[in-house]
Amino acid sequence: MHRLVEFIKRIYVLVVFLLLEVGALWSYATSSSYAEAKILSRTTAVGGAVSGVITDVGHFFSLPEVNRRLTARVAELNEELESAEALLYASGLDTTAMAMFEDSNHHFRYHPARVVSMTTNRKKNIIVLDRGTIDGVARDMGVITPDNELVGYVVSCSEHYAVVMPMLNIDFSTGGRIVENDHVCVIRWTGESRFEVEAVELSIYSEPKRGMEVEVRSERLPSGITVGTIEEYELNSAKSAYTATLRIAADMATLDNVLIVENTHYGEIEELIKQVEN
Repeated sequence: MHRLVEFIKRIYVLVVFLLLEVGALWSYATSSSYAEAKILSRTTAVGGAVSGVITDVGHFFSLPEVNRRLTARVAELNEELESAEALLYASGLDTTAMAMFEDSNHHFRYHPARVVSMTTNRKKNIIVLDRGTIDGVARDMGVITPDNELVGYVVSCSEHYAVVMPMLNIDFSTGGRIVENDHVCVIRWTGESRFEVEAVELSIYSEPKRGMEVEVRSERLPSGITVGTIEEYELNSAKSAYTATLRIAADMATLDNVLIVENTHYGEIEELIKQVEN
């Protein structure tokens, strides 16, 4: 009891001050309609600001789930578009429609996936995705962003996970083409910058220019998948071909949601290649 009395003695001035402040505020708030309106507007503004902050925080923590849903929806829409193209192609309405879609991508399927882990600071970087054979994923499937930018190719699968060799791997190689003139090249990584890859074996007639877009040209992916844009180029020592430096379109360091692309005709193509090689 003695300690309680001593404690009250130490803080009674503060308590009295707070009580007087509350009383003064209450007296002011009830003194006129104007004062009530001002206090109400202030408290409403403060409450609205606090509510906005709480809402923004909630939205921030829900972004991963929203991104996953959007990626899944992109995959669905891609497949619906390709199905529509396939139907139009098969209907044979006229020769114009047939020609328009003779190179269509209707035999590709899309599997949404999320990045579990990845590296970007090694010579042989890898990406691990949360989809595996149980989800229909297999070796040699392409991996792209929802914005149709190249990421890499699946090189290994378990039931629930897939390992991807991204462009940022010195063993990576794929075909490419300059969109503007359709000249082909080979895409590879030198192991230097995580923002750049090389396009080699460009024809001396390709006339590369800064800013030209380069797409993937591979049986594992549909047309329209962007690799990057030309930043620099030079002739090789033999003056027989160009080598170009490409600025990678995808931000490889911030990958989260991706699409695994399945070419349903890939097995047929692979078998034909084996027959020729043998």
